[in-house]
Amino acid sequence: MNNIYFIIIAILCIIYIGSVVRKRKFSVKESFFWMVAAFLMLLLSIFPYSIDFIAKFFGVEYPPTLFLVFCIIFLVFVNFRNSKRIAEQQEKITELAQNVAILKEKENEEK
Repeated sequence: MNNIYFIIIAILCIIYIGSVVRKRKFSVKESFFWMVAAFLMLLLSIFPYSIDFIAKFFGVEYPPTLFLVFCIIFLVFVNFRNSKRIAEQQEKITELAQNVAILKEKENEEK
């Protein structure tokens, strides 16, 4: 019975991610990992004892810790991707600002 709530939450997450992508507020490429996470959440809510099987496979005694480790790894990965993209965009912004300054200087020289 408790799994029904988690199934509903997972389905609402999938619908929300899909609607945000459809409204073009989030790119399909960026939403891929969040969709994967939402589908994994749905699978774990439908088959809650699958985490026990996975934990036994990895030799973990307490399955919820394995789940938390997977969540932390996922969030660190997403954070790294976002940090990488921010650094790339900062470089592009700096280059564009320099180009604009050069163009303004050329324009001032022509006058």
